[in-house]
Amino acid sequence: MIGVYVHHRGRGHLHRAIPVMGALRERGLDVTMLISGQFDDALLPPGTRVVHLPSGIDDEEDAEELTLSARRAAVAWMDHARPRAFWVDSSPAMSLAARMTGIPMVSTLPPGVREDEPHLLRVRAAERLIGAWPPGAHQATLRRTENPVAEIGGVSRFERRVREARHRRRPRVVHLNGSGSGGDHRFWRAVRSTARELGVADWLEVGGPDGEWHADPWPELCSADVVVTGGGQSSVADAACADVPLVVVPGRRPYGEQDATAGALDSIPAVSVLRYGDGPTAVGHAVRRQLERARDGETGGIRAWWGVDGAAARAAEVIRGATTARFGS
Repeated sequence: MIGVYVHHRGRGHLHRAIPVMGALRERGLDVTMLISGQFDDALLPPGTRVVHLPSGIDDEEDAEELTLSARRAAVAWMDHARPRAFWVDSSPAMSLAARMTGIPMVSTLPPGVREDEPHLLRVRAAERLIGAWPPGAHQATLRRTENPVAEIGGVSRFERRVREARHRRRPRVVHLNGSGSGGDHRFWRAVRSTARELGVADWLEVGGPDGEWHADPWPELCSADVVVTGGGQSSVADAACADVPLVVVPGRRPYGEQDATAGALDSIPAVSVLRYGDGPTAVGHAVRRQLERARDGETGGIRAWWGVDGAAARAAEVIRGATTARFGS
């Protein structure tokens, strides 16, 4: 049996974990997911069990922190269940808690360069490290990592979904906003205003304070000529599945993970990377340029560039490899 911890902030970690857990189940492995906070069990692959940990965080300023009670509950579960391996996506605190039990621990490595001690300890403690990006995308990250990293590509929950037929003639922009009501809504209102002035008539907000949240935005992504997204790894991988030009505006994060992902995307054809500091007018003009690219049929092949196809299966093989390394096949 494989244990999986899914980090509690946002939905990106969960969206990445679900297809990997499905790939583990396809390989005949039992899977138990540990998660804090509310969760719809119907989202899981059939046969996957769930353990609900105490929710909340010890430090509101540090989104990676977990309550002591959550860590205790996870260690108690590991001590009782004795999984053959434990995949952490992605928390230094949970990685170290798992390592204390002696169970082979696999950790998802965040992009970017980090020097904080919890991260460095997590990297050294892992039996295996997974990089959810295409090979070569984050050389600076790898140079600061002592252990080998399996660069498996961007993992998307939409990898196996069939692209839906489009029934529109007017070009559409789809903006993947957050699942909550936060974010810089004034900035994005100004972006949409600029885009309208430039002739962009069909702009669909998914989530955020001005849009409707879609738990399954695949139909909306299939309707897009251009996708606008932040630099979260799951959002980028989901957008890449649509295989249309992208505009990426990374969000502000304490360790710069989204900036690092945006930097890796900057050299890919049909991806425009801007920062909030560039201003909404610049973003609106970038959207317009990408629509012109889409009109000319230049998708840029972002799906192939980002290595989405087969990524979940490759991650599952890394996790399964941790079990055979310790226990034998």
